[in-house]
Amino acid sequence: MRGNTGAIQRNRKSGQRERISSRRPEQHGGRGHRGNGLLTGLAFLAGVLAVWKRIPLTNLIGDNGNAYFGMAYDTWMFFFLLCGFCMQTVAARLMAARSAKGRYRNTRRVWNAALLYAAVLGIAGSAAMLLSAGVLSSGLFRAGTAAVVIRCMAPAVFVASLLGALRGYFQGMGSMVPTALSRFVEELAGFLLMFALVSGMGGYGKKVGALLLQPDYEQAFGAAGAALAFLLGSLISLLLLAVLYFLFQGSFRRRERKDTGKETESYRRIGRLIAGAALPVILTGFVMQGSFILDQVLFLQIMPSGAAAVAQWGIYTGKYRILSGIPAMLATAVCTGLIPSLQASVTGMNPGRAKEKAFLMLKLALAVSLPLAVYFAITADNLVPALFTAGDMETAAGLLRIGSVAIVLQALAIAVACILQGLERERLLFGSAGISLIVHIILLYFLLHGSGMGIEGVVYAVAGLYGVFVILGLVCVFRTISWRTDWGRLIGIPVISSVVMGLIVYLMNRFLAAVMSVGLLCLLCFAAGLIIYVLLMLSMRALTQRELKSISGGGLFLAVGRLFKFL
Repeated sequence: MRGNTGAIQRNRKSGQRERISSRRPEQHGGRGHRGNGLLTGLAFLAGVLAVWKRIPLTNLIGDNGNAYFGMAYDTWMFFFLLCGFCMQTVAARLMAARSAKGRYRNTRRVWNAALLYAAVLGIAGSAAMLLSAGVLSSGLFRAGTAAVVIRCMAPAVFVASLLGALRGYFQGMGSMVPTALSRFVEELAGFLLMFALVSGMGGYGKKVGALLLQPDYEQAFGAAGAALAFLLGSLISLLLLAVLYFLFQGSFRRRERKDTGKETESYRRIGRLIAGAALPVILTGFVMQGSFILDQVLFLQIMPSGAAAVAQWGIYTGKYRILSGIPAMLATAVCTGLIPSLQASVTGMNPGRAKEKAFLMLKLALAVSLPLAVYFAITADNLVPALFTAGDMETAAGLLRIGSVAIVLQALAIAVACILQGLERERLLFGSAGISLIVHIILLYFLLHGSGMGIEGVVYAVAGLYGVFVILGLVCVFRTISWRTDWGRLIGIPVISSVVMGLIVYLMNRFLAAVMSVGLLCLLCFAAGLIIYVLLMLSMRALTQRELKSISGGGLFLAVGRLFKFL
């Protein structure tokens, strides 16, 4: 217990430093807690739209088009990580540290410097992506047709950098609502614009391809339309935040006039603080997100060049990754919402509460990912053709089956990363992720080059990446807060519930396949599996009433448990 208290005290001391800023923006004024349900709802809807829009996109542009879009998106992610990814976090931290002390003039100076940083690097990133599109598509991805898609998405680096800065501004001033609202608007606008732009650009590409005898131009230009929809959705979201920003300026100027602080920070010092705070965020972002970029490059470089490799990558990024990302999205939503309370427990020297929150994150990640992984593995052969109408269905179903373990490990990795963030152990997070990435690259190279595997090797390597990270991350967590875990409640109950649910879904999937369509069957299996799983979890008391009350949406499950006398 003495070592545990010492770790909490060290966390509190480090949390008082400006570079970490232990207080989350949500804690200033309590506005984040009051609007927790709204924030969760908007985040959930944005996540659903982000996943769902890829399904009709795949049906419109096919596997090859999905590959081109994936190449452009991962290229955008690389430049965005380098240029503007850190701005939301850095601006929020530095501004929150000053606004909490009432130093609004310095808060304004931090915002000015952050906006300049985002604008300059965003322009540089967009220009670099635009100019390197031809070299990247032909040399790195070995698919020259992807250049048009990369060029269409290049301006999004600049737009997303400004978006991150504005979101960081509002978070630093204590409000998460503009961030959640802008993300929802961004996804909704991109979803609505996608259909018109993909169809229009795809039709134009078909005509150009007929003249140049390039049949894949239709899919490539359709993917370019999706890239433009992505860009315009971000731009509309940026305009919304800009309007909210100008509306907020009157209130902020009144705060500035009440600022009694005598010290005015120089822009040189603020610039050094931004650079120092940005570097670990950028490095961690590259380590956590870099696997997707490296997977694409290594796969397309090692596999024999041609349409087959491009189609396989399109299946992976446009079908498997979309479906496997659903549990990850849910795990992110439930775990990130608990980070502020975990940080509050750490800075308040409450080790018992910190252990409880960390344990709850792991339990929720496993509880939402395990049943979905089982459902995907059992219904893959019917689920894939029920959702997608174009491309290779058999390969996608096979990837979904073998990737069920990776789905669970990814959700657990998200929970571990959120715990380390809540404990303010960013260095341990970066180190664990870095080691995992190195192991992942070695394993991927061996599976693709040494054993001759195809796209299945990427799935196995990804499972290895998350598995190593979970092990290393849990070791870091246990060393920080040294708590004993109730493994029965953490693992046993979700496993038993998932096995029973999986058995019933398997029987339904087998005996009802001949009497109803695959779409209706998958929907029926999902509904029945969800009801059975929830009732089993509640009956075995996988989550306590206190835990249900502490998570968004837990009140609904609490009501169901009380209705059936489980709680």
